[in-house]
Amino acid sequence: MVMLIGTALLVSNASAAYTGPKVLLSYLHGFTGPDRPVMENLIKAFNASHPNIEVRGQAQPWGTTWQQLPSLVASGRSPDVVVINEDQITGFVARGAVSPLTPAELKAAGIDQSRFYGPLFKTADYQGKSYGVPVSSVAYVMFYNKDLMKKAGLDPESPPRTRDQFLKAAQACTMDKSGKKPGQAGFDPKNLDTWGVSLYNNWVGSRLAYASILQNGGSLVDKADNAAFNTPQAASAVQFLVDLVGKYNVARPNSTEEAELAAFSQGKVCMFPSGQWYNDRFQQQKMNYGVAFVPQLGGTKQDAAWGGSSHLTLPKQRAGYDANKRAAALEFINWMTQPAQNLTWTSTGSLPTQAAVASDKTLAAQKISGIFGKLGNIYAVSGFPWSGQVLSPFDNAWENAYLGKKPVQQALNDGVAEANKQITQARKSFK
Repeated sequence: MVMLIGTALLVSNASAAYTGPKVLLSYLHGFTGPDRPVMENLIKAFNASHPNIEVRGQAQPWGTTWQQLPSLVASGRSPDVVVINEDQITGFVARGAVSPLTPAELKAAGIDQSRFYGPLFKTADYQGKSYGVPVSSVAYVMFYNKDLMKKAGLDPESPPRTRDQFLKAAQACTMDKSGKKPGQAGFDPKNLDTWGVSLYNNWVGSRLAYASILQNGGSLVDKADNAAFNTPQAASAVQFLVDLVGKYNVARPNSTEEAELAAFSQGKVCMFPSGQWYNDRFQQQKMNYGVAFVPQLGGTKQDAAWGGSSHLTLPKQRAGYDANKRAAALEFINWMTQPAQNLTWTSTGSLPTQAAVASDKTLAAQKISGIFGKLGNIYAVSGFPWSGQVLSPFDNAWENAYLGKKPVQQALNDGVAEANKQITQARKSFK
């Protein structure tokens, strides 16, 4: 459920840095769902507090923007400000469709990079330059059923953080329909009544594998931006996840996100790693659940979870573009990403983009606040322009490993080979 909070804060930061002549800015974004009225209210509040800047927002599906933006830039008809998501931004940058935000410009506009979570801000960086400022953020989290944990003799207020804690919790929560647990004589892993953790085979499921690889010090690409998700660190991390099915019998084989989502809602699975966007659904179902940061399943090199984000960017403009409009656009970006506005934006289900918002007392009672202490450890797949050429083979590799179609190392090797084949072709399209 989306509720507008912090409305009174919309008039804060009203003192404008832009003092030039009145300008009209076009603003293109993809917030077309329940988040649209929140964005429109923010635009109205900005216009009301900035008499010399008028922003006209246009909402359209993200995919439409991805199709139109290159031709808009080529024809000199770019919007003044465009929201671009983390999986698209580097590609547009590499194609020359987005202009860099220089340190001098950021400073003049009052945009302080240090306000934001480091990995989140850097999502829009490419080759040492900044190209966007984060306005929205989502992440992979671990939902868990407090009633099942309590029934299994676990502390529902202390979700697992380490691999050992996680595995013990998953085993304690797993029971077949005859009442037997993993390791007990007669246990039937094909006839489960409750199970410890949800795994599944789509792109959302593969983001748990991505997080585990990062936790073990691995990466999807190497320093040359070639696919590299078949390293020993990556294989070890993914192998543990696959073993949750075949070795430890605490996850169902060959399952789907929809099936696991239904099972969690029905109280059949204890831990459901997925996107934080399901939080509203579980709230509406009045479940007794908690939200925790993804445990260190892959390794202990670092805390890490996948995250998605949207960034305010300035597209490349035609020659002779009005410098006043660019300065006004930077003022809009600064205002829109201030803590007060970001606090309001969290009412859409987005996560805080900065620590000052995460610590706001109005968010403390929300279940999602259980991950706020780790928001600086959320990493988007970004920084290289051929994300699609890497992610599609990676998702396929995860599916092959999870479903047991291939051994883990072979699945990853085959995925890397396919990804690098696609990257070779993609390099021709990028600068």
